[in-house]
Amino acid sequence: MEQVSKEWVQVALGITSGMSNTERFTQLLSTVNQTLKSDASALLLFKDQQFVPLAINGLSHDVLGRRFDIQQHPRLEVIARAGDVVRFPADSDLADPYDGLIPNHDDELKVHACIGLPLMQEDRLIGALTIDAFDPERFDRLSNNSLRMISALASSSLNTALLQEKLEKSTGFTPPENRSLKMASEAVDIIGQSAGIATLKQHIGVVANTDLSVLIMGETGVGKELVAKSIHHQSDRADKPMIYLNCAALPESVAESELFGHVKGAFTGAISNRRGKFELADGGTLFLDEIGELSLPLQAKLLRALQYGDIQRVGDEKNIKVDVRIIAATNRIMPEEVVAERFRADLYHRLSVFPITVPPLRERDKDVVLLAGFFAERCAAKLGGATIRLDAQVLRMIQSYSWRGNVRELEHAINRAAVLARAESVDELLLLLPHHFNFAKPGALSTRSGVDGTRGDSVVTDTGMDKAATYPLDDELDFAAYCELGLKEALDQFQSALVAKVYNTNKQNLSQTARDLKVNPGNLHRLMKRLQLK
Repeated sequence: MEQVSKEWVQVALGITSGMSNTERFTQLLSTVNQTLKSDASALLLFKDQQFVPLAINGLSHDVLGRRFDIQQHPRLEVIARAGDVVRFPADSDLADPYDGLIPNHDDELKVHACIGLPLMQEDRLIGALTIDAFDPERFDRLSNNSLRMISALASSSLNTALLQEKLEKSTGFTPPENRSLKMASEAVDIIGQSAGIATLKQHIGVVANTDLSVLIMGETGVGKELVAKSIHHQSDRADKPMIYLNCAALPESVAESELFGHVKGAFTGAISNRRGKFELADGGTLFLDEIGELSLPLQAKLLRALQYGDIQRVGDEKNIKVDVRIIAATNRIMPEEVVAERFRADLYHRLSVFPITVPPLRERDKDVVLLAGFFAERCAAKLGGATIRLDAQVLRMIQSYSWRGNVRELEHAINRAAVLARAESVDELLLLLPHHFNFAKPGALSTRSGVDGTRGDSVVTDTGMDKAATYPLDDELDFAAYCELGLKEALDQFQSALVAKVYNTNKQNLSQTARDLKVNPGNLHRLMKRLQLK
């Protein structure tokens, strides 16, 4: 007990020291795991009926990107409403939010010791500390008073961090080591801790409380609309509307009316007066997405509205004064558009008073893992509360993949993989494996021309599967070979080769093959029939 006390004294001293939030939280969880001999712990922030992980110990890295809605996670809801120490029975039928999220363990944590500590500040829930152990009797001798002491220290640590974050927000500068808390507490959640995202958030914080026009640039799918929302929500206009207009979807015939409105009788079909987007956004923000698609005549009219702060409805001679902050976004390279005279130089310079570039996903380091966890958790809610776990090989693959469609492509890939995994799963724990995705590890299969004119060497020699298994399973895959095929054919080729090889390795034992491939035997049987392997 003396050793435990010394450990916790260091945690208490860390609360009032100049230690960063990251160091403070890491020390707290490290001490929890060491002194309580637990296997996993997490410090969570409570925000908008969700628990947001700030720090973890013993859990998969993608947990930091997840957002646990208490309505989807009964154990966390119990903790949120308890107000005191919560000990879950080892045989509790309440699903654990961390099932399958402890790396290097195949256990689903159906039986284990689990403690939840609500973190309170002046009778207000600000977070939670969760502590888990594989041994169901691990915490039996631990008194509630000891746990309340831990809870009090964790509450003080988190509250200190929140106060520090509020002070940093007022100064407009957040040190890199404290940005995980800032990310979690923002009204609009931009997931990521990479240097590129840190710079992006800093630029958002600098320009948000001004009335400057902002031009957001970046590839398709990087999250430009999310950046626009973040700027609006951090501005003085946050209580006013943010109006969205997709310029690429505007037919030329109605574009002017959409922007500026029209009066009754202005054109055929104008049966009443109608306000445009500028009037709807008066006092707030107008977000012009795909601004590079706007026609040159309309660009001239938009320029006038920005210059003079007034608009004219179509068919009306009266000017209407508006107070609108413009945020525009484009995936085009605007200087090139100006040189090619597809975009007015004067409008470009007025819009790009404060340009912001959103980095592509391939330049965001381990952010892809956090985002994968975030999308997995969100997809789990759509699938009725299943737990979605990403296999370690999948996490490695998504970090090495180029993601030309960026964050949007990643989200779609996770959703699709989860649906496929659910079709194979017999319970609510869905494990996303490489074969659930449309991409292969760079170079998984190669194409070689055989002497008989077929593609490559067969992986099957004596089972009658040679026709289906036309690709060899080498250690290295040639991704370019897949690009020669249609998507469905490429997937069928890969599945045929993989299933055939594992089936023969197991001497045509279907049950063992299903276990090795981590699929349901019935589903495997149907797949083999479809691929003409049976």
